[in-house]
Amino acid sequence: MRSEILTLVEDLRGYLHTHADPIYASESDCVYFREKFRKKKVEPAPLPVAPPPVVWIEPPKLKQETPPPPPPKPSPVVVVEERISPQVLTPSFSKTLQEILAKVAPHLAILKEIPSDVIAKKINTRWKTKNQIAKITVLCDQEIPEQKALLEQIAKALDVCFGPAAFVSAEPIEKENQWEAFLSVSELELVICCDYTLWQLPKLRTFFKEVPAKQTRMLRDKPLFLLPDLSLYLKDPLLKRSLWKALCSLPSSSTKT
Repeated sequence: MRSEILTLVEDLRGYLHTHADPIYASESDCVYFREKFRKKKVEPAPLPVAPPPVVWIEPPKLKQETPPPPPPKPSPVVVVEERISPQVLTPSFSKTLQEILAKVAPHLAILKEIPSDVIAKKINTRWKTKNQIAKITVLCDQEIPEQKALLEQIAKALDVCFGPAAFVSAEPIEKENQWEAFLSVSELELVICCDYTLWQLPKLRTFFKEVPAKQTRMLRDKPLFLLPDLSLYLKDPLLKRSLWKALCSLPSSSTKT
């Protein structure tokens, strides 16, 4: 088969050398080769279609309301008042202002130091002291727990049998110097405390008065009953009976309210 194809090719080459005229194919051959060419022809790949451009649409801006302007600040008004109370000078108070003030208001006193507020503080805390006081008030100060418990029992017994009685610590009253307010309470009729407690409170002791002829002891104008050493009653409980009789014989505890 190969030899036949080679022979055919050699004959074709010889023919082409001897004949210069072109060789035309028949109409059927042309149709055949056109069909072959069309089948083998590779269709070009379609070009990629570019996406449409993105158009950025800016969102509408919200209308910002401008805040109203702040109201104008009122101009400072200087009010000058005439006060009879003394005026206090601060270190920055100039000598010129002192001279002007002395001329325009000679009735005002100019102080170079701030007055003490000790009296005001006493007045401010006076209500605390008064609220603790009852008709019969038992004072305690530095007693040991057993003696303090005995004083509390005495206050409770007096409260049950003879009317309002209170158990009050003397330390804060002494520290704040509130004995004047303590003794000024009209409801107070009797003060009870140990004799050594009285001598441990120097500010309270200034109100102490004793009349030996009448056998009376007073704190200003309030009756005072001094208890002996409480350790005696703790050692011998039978002594409590005599103590109770002595308390019952006092004028402020003779009738029940």
